[in-house]
Amino acid sequence: MSALKARTAVLLFMALALSACTRNEKPHRPVDDEVQRRDRALVAVVQCLVDHRRIPEAHLRDQPWLVKDKVRGSAELVEWLSAHRETVYAGKTLQAWEDEATAGWPGWKCPL
Repeated sequence: MSALKARTAVLLFMALALSACTRNEKPHRPVDDEVQRRDRALVAVVQCLVDHRRIPEAHLRDQPWLVKDKVRGSAELVEWLSAHRETVYAGKTLQAWEDEATAGWPGWKCPL
């Protein structure tokens, strides 16, 4: 009888372990949240600078992420940021603008 109880206990434990593995909940990922916040802040910053004509036309010409004066988040936008990270727009580097907006996100508003 004790062997039967032991097998039952093992089966019960396995069933509980399996049920814990099959939950449909998505785990919270703070790294993903930070990336999304930074991406949204970057789009907002560049949109602010575009709206207030603080980025020279030459820096915007033929950019695929700028459609009818609207900034679209994309890999090309991130590439553009990398190339212009230290460029000063409206008194601050693009990196400083992005850092400030990310720190204040989602409450950041264009100060221009």
